[in-house]
Formats: sequence, structure tokens, C-alpha cells
Amino acid sequence: MQPATEGGGFEVGRGVVAPQLVDDALRLLHVDMLEHGHSAQTLSEWLWAMHWFPHLNQRDEILALAHALPQRWRGGTLCDPQILLQFPHVGPEPEIVFHLDEEPAWADGRRYERIVGVPLTPWRRENGGLLVKVDDEAVAVELDPTDAVMLAPHQQHSGGVNRTGSPRYGVYFRWLQDAL
Repeated sequence: MQPATEGGGFEVGRGVVAPQLVDDALRLLHVDMLEHGHSAQTLSEWLWAMHWFPHLNQRDEILALAHALPQRWRGGTLCDPQILLQFPHVGPEPEIVFHLDEEPAWADGRRYERIVGVPLTPWRRENGGLLVKVDDEAVAVELDPTDAVMLAPHQQHSGGVNRTGSPRYGVYFRWLQDAL
């Protein structure tokens, strides 16, 4: 594992998820697209909600990714996974907006303990992969399938712009503080 950045903002784990688990998750998503032929309207709704395949987020193939993570990354109450799909960008260049995942309105005052991203395809700067803010600079966290990144809730982060010809896939897991 790479150490957390100054202030504990993020930590990268290389090769922490078995390749078969990544393949199982990708197969689930691709078979779903093949069998359901999701409409442009559905894809647009998922895009703007930033949650792709919401009907699959509790499937064993997705949850197995969370269970494969280092034990110390899994404390707290697991929230619904967020499946991401980022198509190649078209149109005007968008502004990159960094954000925090600190306290969801629905969580009765509980805060996130951590956010963990698991790439199902490579995450690179050129395909819109994860960016974190370090000393007011956007830093690309480049990951391969089987890697994972753990973000502290105070770590500003964003996706980038996918300038390649291939979609980028991943799953984010969030854990809330346990209820008192």
C-alpha cells in the first residue's frame, strides 16, 4: 500500500482486489446492457444522478469488491455502492469541480468514515480518472483494475474528462460512522 498523503487525505492499495472479482463485476454490467438495451433516456438519468446501474448495486458481484478490500478500510456502516460509467466526452470542455463527501443529509448527523474507489477499467488522467486536490493542485490518482483508493471524507476529489475512445468503469463504496 502507498502511504496516505499528508493529513491522511488518500491511500492507494495496489492489487488488493482479485482480478476475477473485477471481471465478474464488469461481466454483470455488460450482460445487463446486452439484456436490457438501456435507452438514451435511462442513460441520461443515470448520468445526471451519477449513479449507474442502481438496480445492480446490491448484487453479489458488486458487494464482493467491497469485501475484498483491506479490513481497516471497511469499518463503519456500508452505504449503497455507487457504480460509475464515464463515456468519452463530447461537447465543450467542462469545468472540473472538486467536492467533499462528508455528511449525507439522510444519515441523521453521521458522517462518512471513508470513501473507497475500485476501478474496473484503468483510471488515468486522459480517461477521466480520479483527481484529488493536493496543495491546491489537481493530482491524478492513476489506478489499474485490482487497485483501490481510500479517500478520507475531507479529501477534495473529482472525476476528470474522458478524452479517450473507451468508457471508464468503477465502483465507489462509502462507510458511515456507526450509530451511537
